[in-house]
Amino acid sequence: MRVDTSTIGIAPGEGLVARFGDVVIYLVGANASTERILGAVEAVADAEHPGAAIAQRLAAVVFGTGSEPPPFGLVAPTADGTLVLLRGPVSAMISGAEGSRRLVGARAFTWVDEIVRDPVRTLTVGPGADGRITPYPRTDLRAGVVPGGGFVIKAAVRRSTGNRAATPAKKAAAAYEPVATAPAGLAASEPVSESHSGPRTGLAEAPAAEPLPGTRAWSAAPAPGRADPEPIRLRKEPARPQPHTRAAPSAEQTHPAPPTLVAEDGTAYPLDRAYVIGRGPSVDESVRRKTAAPLVLQRDRHISRVHAYLSVDSGKVFLRDAGTAAGTFVSTPGEPRWTRISQSPTELPPGGRIRISEQVLTYHGGSA
Repeated sequence: MRVDTSTIGIAPGEGLVARFGDVVIYLVGANASTERILGAVEAVADAEHPGAAIAQRLAAVVFGTGSEPPPFGLVAPTADGTLVLLRGPVSAMISGAEGSRRLVGARAFTWVDEIVRDPVRTLTVGPGADGRITPYPRTDLRAGVVPGGGFVIKAAVRRSTGNRAATPAKKAAAAYEPVATAPAGLAASEPVSESHSGPRTGLAEAPAAEPLPGTRAWSAAPAPGRADPEPIRLRKEPARPQPHTRAAPSAEQTHPAPPTLVAEDGTAYPLDRAYVIGRGPSVDESVRRKTAAPLVLQRDRHISRVHAYLSVDSGKVFLRDAGTAAGTFVSTPGEPRWTRISQSPTELPPGGRIRISEQVLTYHGGSA
């Protein structure tokens, strides 16, 4: 079952639902083992077939630590199907070409794991022995961690076009249709609560059929061909004086580069909006209300889920710390020393840099 082309609905509840790549996990509760479980899953989720590696990692966390981990249910791709792993009072309902069946984690002292063969239409993981849940309408978890009482994965439906032939206009449009590109840094990007140490979220509404907001795709139709070749002139005609014309402005002059915040890996974030910065900023309330965008930093124990807030006002950029223990630091152009900022907004000049743990972001003012 391909998770990347499916929708993942989130059900209401007191637990956590997390997605890392094609791996989805539901934890019934939270305790001292929660972060270790999420870290073990995230560490190997980017592998091509992470199912086997995740099972080994989780075994070390579940059976090698002193604290009792919360019950959980996990779905991960393997080389020959989909791994369903359940521990404790959690169940999974699987519906496919061979009918429906249920797996219950409480039936084993350790955990229940099974590789489900394709095709699978829906796969539901929820609490208890029946795992019956109803997801929120139009929810689709793309990345991160959100509150929830289980999840439902629905396989993407391939719609048949039938025998209707495409018109020449539609064929031409399809031939030159540009590929939409996503804005840098916003996959995961995905929304966080004030100084909240709670779950990370990449919860999104139903997947859009058009390119993401903030993206632009360009296309140019081919120049029409000439019907007849241009005749060759047998004698050279005197050059005719041309009226003086003013050179057209370049694309850079007509469309100046906007100010951006650039990470060390080259990812650029346009400074036309506010940002919540951290390793799980999607849990912040301003991201949930869509008054700010999430800027996700690489997972680091010194980086808080909500670490700092960046705002733009009248062309000026302001930064404030979210009250973190590790702190947020800035340096101005030409100044090698780093200054720790407080929870009060601090103006960042063009060329200024932001350091959070070992990660640095630079403010580029753009071209006028």
